[in-house]
Order: sequence, then C-alpha cells, then structure tokens
Amino acid sequence: MSNQLNDFLIDDYKKWGSRPYLHEFLDEGFSTKTFKEYIDDVDSFASYLIGRGYKGKSIGIYSPNSIAWCVFDIAVMNYVGRSVGLSKEWTTDNLRYSIDKCDIVCLFYGKVLEDKVLPVKAQFPDTEFICIEDEWDRCLEEGRTSYKDVTLEPQDGDVPAKIVFTSGTTSFPKAVMLSVNNVFSGYKSLGRRVQIKTEDICYLFLPLNHTYGSIYNFIYSLVYGYEIYLARDTSRMAQEIMTVRPTVFSAVPLVYMKFYEGARAMGISLKQILGGRMRYTFCGGARLAPEIRDQYMAEGFYLMNAYALSETSSGFSIDYPGDKVLDSVGTLFEDVDACVKDPDEDGWGELAIKGPNIFKGYYKDEEATAKCFSDDGYFLTGDIGKIVDRHVYVRGRKDTRLTLINGENISSSLINERVMALDPSIVKVKTYIMDEYLTCDIYVKGGSIPGIDEKIEKLNANVPRFERIMRYYVKSSSELLK
Repeated sequence: MSNQLNDFLIDDYKKWGSRPYLHEFLDEGFSTKTFKEYIDDVDSFASYLIGRGYKGKSIGIYSPNSIAWCVFDIAVMNYVGRSVGLSKEWTTDNLRYSIDKCDIVCLFYGKVLEDKVLPVKAQFPDTEFICIEDEWDRCLEEGRTSYKDVTLEPQDGDVPAKIVFTSGTTSFPKAVMLSVNNVFSGYKSLGRRVQIKTEDICYLFLPLNHTYGSIYNFIYSLVYGYEIYLARDTSRMAQEIMTVRPTVFSAVPLVYMKFYEGARAMGISLKQILGGRMRYTFCGGARLAPEIRDQYMAEGFYLMNAYALSETSSGFSIDYPGDKVLDSVGTLFEDVDACVKDPDEDGWGELAIKGPNIFKGYYKDEEATAKCFSDDGYFLTGDIGKIVDRHVYVRGRKDTRLTLINGENISSSLINERVMALDPSIVKVKTYIMDEYLTCDIYVKGGSIPGIDEKIEKLNANVPRFERIMRYYVKSSSELLK
C-alpha cells in the first residue's frame, strides 16, 4: 500500500529530526517545533483521533493558520480519514453547510471564531466540537498516554484524504476530494523550476485551507526540509518579514501590490521591505498588473506566476525563473497532459487536463463531478485559455465566476441573486470588478431605493469578506433600454 506522505515522514524523522521546522508568532516571541517534535505530535494526535473512534471519518478544522493546523492536516491525511479545512472568513451559514455536507464528526476550532461556532453546536449533537486553545494539549497528551497502544497504519495513497472547498456558481462551494497521491503529484515539477534547500525559510502567508498554501508552501516542506514561519495577519506582515528575512514567499497580487506601495511610501527598495534575502517569489490566484511586476523585476525579483485549481491539486503551470515570456501564467507542468477544448481560430478555448494531480471528485456530488469531465476523460477547468510552446495563457472564465485580486473566485450570478432579493423594485443587477473592487450596478424602477445603504451593509455583514460589495451604483431601469 503506497503512501508517499508516510515515506517522507519516516525519512524526515531520521534526517532532520533535531532541526527547527515550524515557527508560530506569539506576542512574546516564537513557538517552535523541530521536525522530531512535530512528527511526534502528528503520531500522538492521530492516536487520539483513532482512539476516539474517528478512523475513516471527516475531521474538520476552522481556525487561522497555526502549528496545530499543520499537525492536524498531516495526522488526518496520513492515518485517520479526511482532513477538512475551513476558511476562517466563513460565516455561520458556511460552517453549518460544510459540517453537514462533509459529514464532519469532530471539529477543531480557534477561539477567535467561537462566536460563529456556538450557534451551530446544537444543530449537530453527534459532532464533537473542540476549542484548540483550550483542549489541544489535552488531545496530544491523551494520544501519548490513554491511546498509546493504538496501531497507526498509513492510509492508501489513492483514497480521498483531504477535502478543500472551491468557489462555485451555486450558493455554497463544492467539496473537492484529494488523495495523498494527488497532493504529492506536483513536487517534482516544482523542483525542476527552483532549487529549494534545507537552508531556505518560507514565510507562509496563504491560508492553509487553500490548496496552494497547504500543498506547495506547507506540505512540500516535508519533501525539501525548509523551515516555515506562519504569518499572523496582514497588518503585521512587513514587521514579521523584516524579522524572519525569508527566502521563499507566495502570495496573491494584492499583497505584492501592497508591498510595492509600502516600499514607495517609505522610500526603500522592494528587496529591503521583503527582508533582503528573498530567492523565490510566487504569484497566483489573479493577474498582477504588468507595471507592478516590471518594478519587481527591475529590482532583481522574478515573480513566478502560478496557475491551477483546487481540482488539480494546485498543479498546472508555474514559470521558470528567468523566462522572458511575461504575459503567460507559467509553463505547463511536465507530468500532466493538457489541451484546449474547442479552440477558436486563434487557439482560445477551454483549458482541460489529465494527470496524477486530478482530484477524486466532489464529495457527495456525483452529478457535479461527472459534468466537469469530458467524454475522453479530461478535467474541464472552466477557464478560457490557450497553450503555446508549453506556456499557458488564461483570458477569463467560461461561466459567471469573477476572480478578485486576492485570488478568491466568486459567482457573479450568486451576488446578483442576493442583491435582487433586497427590494422588489430591483429589476436587474450587473456584478463586475472595477479597479479591483467588487462592484454592482443596481437597476430599479423609479431610479432609487429607500435605505439601500443600510440594506447593502446588512447583506455584507452576513457573507464572507471577499463576497462583500465594495461599490454599487443605483440606476434607473430605463437605462437598460439604451
């Protein structure tokens, strides 16, 4: 029974056991785990979960990034069942949906999100809810003592071991199932592009409930042996990066734009504001303005564009350092088979892909799974693009999804439906992105809606932050005839 994750854990324990591995920022300094301490915690936590009867089940985590999250993810994936990571930005409705959708039998949550967890507890009497800050140490101790005789058998590498949620065009996101083999399908292609060493330091900012942050930043550290510092929040990034002086960093365009603006305001170089030692910087999730990318390049950086989806285990294409092609979203991975379906005369069509990175399906949704595959077995990405000399280009979505500058995909039709429900006088809504802000044109009979500001404010308070309407314009329905 093949399981690459288990093989790497065994190897890491032998090779790097005493080396510092994970660092979590605290007000008084860092909490640090060596590779040995980390892997011991993985085993203890897995013993606890299996001892509690959760073998083969969906276990959820709803929390900001933390060392506990890193222990949780690997323990569940390798030994227990399905690791389900939930966004800390999600509302109570999202949380309720995900627990029900994924059959989560035990949820670990951060105390900072307790106000969202408490309203759903009574609705799931068979689900165990555990606060990380209050109970994590107890769980590890019970794993080491009360359940020390539990036999830890690694899961088959081809069974679903990780569930991540992806944006969709319905009210709630789909649950993407990934196996261990899916997760480890991209590290060789990454290794062809960059020479990451054990001396490298990754400042991990991307959320661990997303595939790129989870797989390419965190899990592949088990392959290459580099250290990780877990960012706390965006307000402290500049200070933390100056302290850590990392060599590897991945972010969405919005973050790179903020660092660019910060460097200009402070009158310092981008190299200085990013710690002075940066070797590899990756950018994905949305398009970075060419003038911003040009400035990074002028100061000695090469921002390597990355393109992928959760369904492709965040593996599709990444730039090679120094590539002179600047308008693509990277070079196609060597270990996959990709093509363009129904291309037009200029080569633009729907990007499609086969390979070991392709997910195991949407959890409890066979119909949606079947719809996203072609008759000849390619996964249909829903993105319009083309491939020229293995360089991948993306022009936009085939459906109604919009990509924000922070990398989040949202459904414009869903936003339209929410706004339409605010008032019966609204006859049409158009949702789009303008100057990187989610914007709505609201067409109404008579040209005005009493209390629209309060209605939009109330709507925004009950949706994830990235789905909030930042600008809106109320227009007369007569303008639709123009």
